[in-house]
Amino acid sequence: MPQVILPGRLYCPFPSLINCNVANADQHTANWLMRFNLVRSPEHLKHYRQQGFAWMVARMFPNADYEALCAFTDLNTLLFLLDDYLDHQEEEAASEGRDHSVRSIIEGFIYTLRKPEFGQESGNPVLMALSELWHRMKNMSTQGWQRQFIASIEDIFNAAIWQHENVKVRRWPSLRDYMERRQYLGAANIATDTIAVADNIRLPARLYSHPVVVELTKLCRNTVCWANDLFSLSKEQGHGDYHNLVVLLGHEMNVPIETAIQKACKIHDEQVAQFIALTRNLPDEGPVMKQELLRYVAGLKNIMRANIDWSDYETSRYKYEYDEHVRVRKVRDHYLMEEAV
Repeated sequence: MPQVILPGRLYCPFPSLINCNVANADQHTANWLMRFNLVRSPEHLKHYRQQGFAWMVARMFPNADYEALCAFTDLNTLLFLLDDYLDHQEEEAASEGRDHSVRSIIEGFIYTLRKPEFGQESGNPVLMALSELWHRMKNMSTQGWQRQFIASIEDIFNAAIWQHENVKVRRWPSLRDYMERRQYLGAANIATDTIAVADNIRLPARLYSHPVVVELTKLCRNTVCWANDLFSLSKEQGHGDYHNLVVLLGHEMNVPIETAIQKACKIHDEQVAQFIALTRNLPDEGPVMKQELLRYVAGLKNIMRANIDWSDYETSRYKYEYDEHVRVRKVRDHYLMEEAV
């Protein structure tokens, strides 16, 4: 993989938190993967456990109860498995057979959410696992949330098809188009949707639709994705993926990769600053709703911080370094965090 050097720590002045049930959730998901034959061997299981998905989810949702933490760790691991499969499809020439395979997985996933019995009877390990998981998720959520979740999954897969079509005809997307779709390519919409269930937040739909709340949610999703594009740059360069903010900045602005990295860092940091400024303009709907809005905003902050901490400390998925001065500070921060615990 090409070496990626980041110029400094990304701006994200929010506290680092983690759910106390993280180790148990990690073991639960390992058992769940084996139960549904979603991993091929002990080595394959070890590979996914080393990527630390339970730690990512536990940082995103530090207040979730054990059942919710397990369910959303299972979900995120399943989505990463699918992402890896789709990445593998893009690495190879997009033949008609592979095109059909991608669409059939997507259609089966959506159909299972609408009719879980389809997944149970499919004989497909992914769909069988999804059916069982969806049963648990429905027991902890409202019908309105479930409808939103299915719509969010459809948004993710529509973005995946868009990317697949680009690769098939070797078309580079415009930077603007990519930045509009990136939150769905990274499933960041699922992360923000999950806050309501994981933190048991009770907000009416009209407040989720308020322009300030919509923009805060979008800024959270986007900054997570810009950070991920920086952290995953080496991985994506290694298999020729150009659906990445850094790569597209370099391509569209005709600048070297080092300059594109700096520009991507600036975009991330400026949007985090916009998020902080916008939190001062929350709608005034009385003390009860104000408290729920503040809890939702805290959940958005947890997701933004979690993505960075997980990438820095707990996953083997990405390979990158900070410049020497910042890297030493990163290690020192990690030890200070451990001592605080």
